[in-house]
Amino acid sequence: MALVAAQNLSKSFGETQALSDVSIAFEAGEVHGLLGENGAGKSTFVKILSGVLAPDRGAVEVDGNPVRLGGGSRSLASISTAFQELSLLPNLTVAQNLLLPRLPRGPLGTVSRRELHHRAGEILDRWELEVPLDAEVESLDLATKQRLEIVKALSRDPKLLILDEPTAALADTSWLFQHIRDVTSRGAAVLYISHRLAEIRELCHRGSVLRNGAVVGQFARGDFDEDSVIAQMIGRSFDATFPPRSQGASEETALRVQGLSVADSPVTDVDLHVRRGEVVGVAALEGQGQRDLFYALYGLRRVVGGTVEVDGEPVSVRSPRGALHAGSGIALVPEERKVEALFLELSSQKNLTVPIISEIAVGPFILGSRERRRAREEAKRLNIAGDALERPVGRLSGGNQQKVVLAKTLLTGAKILLLFDPTRGIDAATKLEIYDLVRRLAEDGTSVLVYSTEIPELVGLCDRVYALYEGGITGEFSGESLSEDNLLGAAIGHRRHGESGSAAGPAADPGHPERAVASAESDRTQESTT
Repeated sequence: MALVAAQNLSKSFGETQALSDVSIAFEAGEVHGLLGENGAGKSTFVKILSGVLAPDRGAVEVDGNPVRLGGGSRSLASISTAFQELSLLPNLTVAQNLLLPRLPRGPLGTVSRRELHHRAGEILDRWELEVPLDAEVESLDLATKQRLEIVKALSRDPKLLILDEPTAALADTSWLFQHIRDVTSRGAAVLYISHRLAEIRELCHRGSVLRNGAVVGQFARGDFDEDSVIAQMIGRSFDATFPPRSQGASEETALRVQGLSVADSPVTDVDLHVRRGEVVGVAALEGQGQRDLFYALYGLRRVVGGTVEVDGEPVSVRSPRGALHAGSGIALVPEERKVEALFLELSSQKNLTVPIISEIAVGPFILGSRERRRAREEAKRLNIAGDALERPVGRLSGGNQQKVVLAKTLLTGAKILLLFDPTRGIDAATKLEIYDLVRRLAEDGTSVLVYSTEIPELVGLCDRVYALYEGGITGEFSGESLSEDNLLGAAIGHRRHGESGSAAGPAADPGHPERAVASAESDRTQESTT
């Protein structure tokens, strides 16, 4: 008998059939993977198991006993979920979030702060998470929020633990994987949802593939084949490779950073450059300053040292507006699309056209026909379905939401793009669309600086990659030296700046050839003394 079994679950929203007779059983001690494109029905399935939604038909059994579904039913207390779209309350503290909805009460019915901290501290200690109990959740970085969401789910000791894209914001997965192995060794089951196929292969004993709300394939650890699984996900054969690199970027430097230091950040004395038409990556583990670096270049963090040049001219970027007007323009695709980039209640069309309101308006009035035309043009460019334009963007899949963010960013007209983890939580097919878009932009002369939590993505997509460790550059890689091993080594601080790069050493900055010469001389000096 299965520990938890979903039987013939179906759910529709209007004319959209989100789930159709989905049956999946979860055995004690196993990790069951769930794969599917954005919009395949995974989120609906998770919400039904979590008690958030009631199915139109079907049932869920725990230990052979049926449970009541929907309406946030507490009968599903044996199933606990760490959601991709975090359920934490941002204006409450870490301790309060961990113990909601059952906060400990004192003699007068008020919350006992002492007992609250005692219990929350025990939870954090048990699951090996270090974070201040009194810190408000909104003050935490995304990776820490993700871990806190996971710990909250783990702390309930569920029979079925659901992890929805748990590593989307995590560069280091070892902490999570160890706890998954611990809970399954004690007899719990784990439903693991991820677009990262390497994680599915490593962790999962069995798995299921959803497409258009139905189970279209299953796999076991011994017969997992990436090409076959991707084909099942998208309904056709699929060559999951990166687009070819550019034949050669311009010698003109679009963005140059020298000695950059950022206030209240580990970022210190950073040098990097991006040529016109070049895709340059930043590889870093969590908390190494990568977010501060990108946001400083966009005017959202205060620069306290060094210089920034755009198109060969020094600039002082103190706001996003200043970034957009610096030379050929700097634009950012931020880390958290739902918080930092989108108005969730507005339509995709209105989100898309925010940067060009002045072009589509006459006085205080927006011309609907002009707005629709510009939105449709950009939607076609990014393969956004036409019917999605009229829908609130908050109701779209994560992949379509990210396409809207990208389209909105491109409409700014900026020729230097800062992409911060642009494929986080995105399915394989949409990732490939984004890779193709980035390469097309580069071919058209746009310069791209991109950070990703997935090192293989940087290797496959970028012309060059810098590694960042404790706020400083520890390596620069291109050509044959651009490999996962080299990037990971530099990202954990094993190599220092100037010790690795392309086969001929660090890539020369065409605007400052003397810097490359000095670096090469430094390399030879180090080699002669070792």
